[in-house]
Amino acid sequence: MNTDRSSEISMVHDMLQEYNGVNPILIDRDILRDHNAEVIVHPCNWEGCTMHIAVEHKQVSKHLQQHHGINTSATSEDTQKISCLWTDCLHARMKPGNLTRHILSHLGVRWICSTCEATLSREDAFRRHTLEKVGCQDAKAVVKYGDRSLVIDTVYIDGGWSASQNVMCIP
Repeated sequence: MNTDRSSEISMVHDMLQEYNGVNPILIDRDILRDHNAEVIVHPCNWEGCTMHIAVEHKQVSKHLQQHHGINTSATSEDTQKISCLWTDCLHARMKPGNLTRHILSHLGVRWICSTCEATLSREDAFRRHTLEKVGCQDAKAVVKYGDRSLVIDTVYIDGGWSASQNVMCIP
């Protein structure tokens, strides 16, 4: 990143912090490309990370790759297992290709069956539930997000930041 861009980001960060009295919510600029209205974000509690991540598989995977250097597509037999460095995780070890699903469970996302109200921690488990449970084949998922999740209205993010929402986009 060039120094002009870096100083601009620093200036906007300082301005938002002064205006709102707290550190701004940092999100990846790519989130804006994928959402034209609202996006639900959650603090990334990976060791040393100060950003918020969109609460969806694609964006969590992209964040892990771009900001933590983890190849989230690595699932082969000879792939080394890695530890989850999420705050308060019991250091589960898994292949990097399984880490995105694991992180989504940390974010508190739950899929609730509209028919029987079964609560599942992953979307693939909800799909399997609707295939296997008698009477739930036509069920819809009611998605519940974790307590620390926030709704960001992307319409109000102009030039990569929003003072009213205390949000700043990082390239």
